[in-house]
Amino acid sequence: MDYSKNKQYFKATGSMAPGIALLVVGFLLLFAQAFLGIIVMAIGAFLLYRNTLGAKDDEIDRICQNNIQSMNDKALIKLGVDEDEVKLIEPIKVSGYYYYAIGSQPLFKKGKDGRWRSSNYESTIMLFSENQIHAYTYRFSLVENEKSELTDEYFYKDVVSVSTSTDNVSFTNPETKKPDNITFQNFKLTTSGGTSISNAMWDSGTVENSIQGMRQLLKQKKMA
Repeated sequence: MDYSKNKQYFKATGSMAPGIALLVVGFLLLFAQAFLGIIVMAIGAFLLYRNTLGAKDDEIDRICQNNIQSMNDKALIKLGVDEDEVKLIEPIKVSGYYYYAIGSQPLFKKGKDGRWRSSNYESTIMLFSENQIHAYTYRFSLVENEKSELTDEYFYKDVVSVSTSTDNVSFTNPETKKPDNITFQNFKLTTSGGTSISNAMWDSGTVENSIQGMRQLLKQKKMA
């Protein structure tokens, strides 16, 4: 993974307006104070150039997806289960940008699509055996060599809720330097013992049907 290129994506302002404005001001200054005009134009050109560096929104999304392609194989190894043991229903994978720290604090960037991305990403895959849900969560940074892995198992009889919700996280907006909020969709599974799985959902529509299938399975198991 090219950490430096990804970091440049999160550090770029995303707006061309400041650079263009400085180029115009610098050009006008050329007629009065040539040296100062050149300096201002150089700064404007640098700002424009900086915004062309780094990955783009779709590239960042693709990098994240590429890094979770082998989640199923990783989960089987980390959980110590055989694939034939967890074929009750298809595995469910929930993925999204992780707006909290793994090691160092994440960086944030508002994409051209108006959605906030984080330099941290998370994905949880749930595998289903006859009596248990086996869960593996993988979190990683796009800008640092940081990652974390979590595994857990939940008996169907202990699961009390499977829900999706709209959550918020407070942060300092890198563009305005003022407090702001990011709103995102979140998946959560909770047990009677108070333990839970929680994972952000970037494309919530793609997993809603799978979550409904999981709820149906839980209902059947509890009625058995």
